[in-house]
Amino acid sequence: MVEKADILDEVPKLGKVVPEIKDDNIRGLHLYSYRILYEIKPPNIEVLAVIHKRRDYKAEEIRK
Repeated sequence: MVEKADILDEVPKLGKVVPEIKDDNIRGLHLYSYRILYEIKPPNIEVLAVIHKRRDYKAEEIRK
């Protein structure tokens, strides 16, 4: 999981825009049974959540 997140430093737009949030800077990657949600905040990438794919969540739970 850490290796997948480390790739984001080089290719921050690797993940897809999270449809529940609809913000181009908040993206998600799939890894096994998990979604890694992250925000592009140049020059950094901030991991917002790691969520099991079966879990329902609301956009308000992710946004800061």
